[in-house]
Amino acid sequence: MNSRLQQQHAERPPARILQYNTDKSPTAFQVMQAAISDTDANVLLVQEPPLLDGTPPSLDDFHCFPSHKQACQAVTYVRKKAFRSTLVISDPHADFLVVSLTLHSKDHKPPPINIANCYNRLQNHNWRTRDQPTYSLDTLFHEIFALADLVAGDMNKHHPRWETSCQPSQWAQNLVDICNAANFRLANTPNILTSYPINNSRPAVLDFTFFNQDHIIGKD
Repeated sequence: MNSRLQQQHAERPPARILQYNTDKSPTAFQVMQAAISDTDANVLLVQEPPLLDGTPPSLDDFHCFPSHKQACQAVTYVRKKAFRSTLVISDPHADFLVVSLTLHSKDHKPPPINIANCYNRLQNHNWRTRDQPTYSLDTLFHEIFALADLVAGDMNKHHPRWETSCQPSQWAQNLVDICNAANFRLANTPNILTSYPINNSRPAVLDFTFFNQDHIIGKD
């Protein structure tokens, strides 16, 4: 998913975000790299990056922020000099991180944009588990939405809000309830597929972006 974000009531260059699950594949990571120039992305949110000795790949012209030094499941890349400042504001966790970006501005103290990058692992790849997560990341969504202005990633959730043919799982409904309570809006266009498994499972909508409509403007 490629999204453009700009703070409300601000004449500033937007954050251009590319979100991608590379499924630990170096080839998929190269495909993602090829899309950078096409999308003019300055923020990359990658889930399940390929790791070498526990470290995700480096990218020219980008700062690399892994979610965890030993068990990284999410990594955020931020283009150098694209923002006035960049700061990780979440504690280390294998499956998510929140990065705070301050846009270049004539304002003395422009407000930051806080972007959460999440990978919600499932208990296993049998769809009969219906979105059951391996870890209690669902319980952390309250904390994540409280920290962030935008929450994006591979959520592994089925719900009619983003895929109208689906019945909601209890974990997906939990995410929707948290999103509504925090006044976040879904940036996805419903029914636009985001996941194309190679294990003969059907394509689905599993990767989403939510943004706080009080703080930023989102444009696909």
